[in-house]
Amino acid sequence: MRRWRLAFLQLGLLFVASCTIGVGTPAHSMGVIKLGVDLPLSGEDGPDGTAARNAVDLAVKQAARVCGSARHKDACFDLRAITYDDVLKGVHDPAQGAKNVELLASDAGVVGMIGPLYDSLAKSELPVANAAQLTMVSPATTNECLTQEPPDGHCQGLEARLRPHGPNNFFRVVTTQLVEGAAGADLAFKTLGKRQAFVVNDQTPFGHGIATAFADRFVQDGGTIVDPSDLGGFDPSQSPAFGSRIRRAVELAADVVYFAGADVYQAASLRREMATQMPRIPLIGSDRLANDQFAKSAGPSARGSYYTVVGPYPLSLRPAQAFIRDYQKAYSQAVGTYSLPAFDATNLLIAAIARAIDDAGGQRPTRAQVMIEVSRTTAYSGAMGVTSFDSVGDTSLKLVSAYQWLADSEPAGKFVAQITIT
Repeated sequence: MRRWRLAFLQLGLLFVASCTIGVGTPAHSMGVIKLGVDLPLSGEDGPDGTAARNAVDLAVKQAARVCGSARHKDACFDLRAITYDDVLKGVHDPAQGAKNVELLASDAGVVGMIGPLYDSLAKSELPVANAAQLTMVSPATTNECLTQEPPDGHCQGLEARLRPHGPNNFFRVVTTQLVEGAAGADLAFKTLGKRQAFVVNDQTPFGHGIATAFADRFVQDGGTIVDPSDLGGFDPSQSPAFGSRIRRAVELAADVVYFAGADVYQAASLRREMATQMPRIPLIGSDRLANDQFAKSAGPSARGSYYTVVGPYPLSLRPAQAFIRDYQKAYSQAVGTYSLPAFDATNLLIAAIARAIDDAGGQRPTRAQVMIEVSRTTAYSGAMGVTSFDSVGDTSLKLVSAYQWLADSEPAGKFVAQITIT
């Protein structure tokens, strides 16, 4: 009787163990799937790249394996990140980035990659990855010309030249820099309660683009552009002299000024002139004003200046709180600027690989299958929120963070608002 009971107990334990394996982690792996990573990990940009790499590392460790998402849940592969530094002689280098992508492309186990952080790197890396059908998911690039041709044609066909060998293989989880114009309008109208805007722009493709986006959105919100004739165009090649512009803004009773330009010293000159003629009126600009050189040049008048930056402010996003806790516990440091986008980029790519395993009949997916599934990403729920990719690889989740300069002695502005453009 005791032997029978012992045998019955052992059989029951085996049954429980088999059920646990079936419900939880798969019993075995069919191999390894590699994710390429190209980031600046040394030099001046090292802190940004390291914070992004940590987020990629965290996502890979948390997932550990990737299995088929529906039809082949028992087909599983261990995940491994292969990471390269795109810094050469202390600065991020486009040529080094292209070499890194060549190395990743030569490794058959690499089915997709995270990176790069910077637009210049994307321009050099994208053609190499396109030839290899290697999917790129960028956590940070914002240049609209990487993915689209705006109506004014200022990108001059760059998007097509970067993809000489076939379908689009480039995707990004942050929006483009042109969206900053609309975010600046929402900041002015919805956050600061301004109704009469005066626009100054340097007439470069970037400046004209965000000036137009600001004006269109501000009017849509319910505000008025007090001088819409030329949106305050000035010649950026000349010494900045904004006295007449500011006098015009005062005459038209503007209660906010938007600077659509790239030069921080011109923006600082504008702000100093505002301090003499309209000291209580705020200035809003793009991420170019995030540079502390703007604040130092503007001096005491920097206070009351606002700027926008493409991307999330993690502490303001409820879905990001678990990531923040896990990241700080794992790395004993605060999340960096690119940590949260890198985390979502990695998990989004892993989710696409899971679907691609199904497409491959439970086998290792091809790069082309992964690329197709990334392009089909719809309503993906990540730490930043819910996102989809459009036909050119741009995200539907248009997050922009807004900051205010409080003093010219501060290294950066203080967070003001998380803006979502819909």
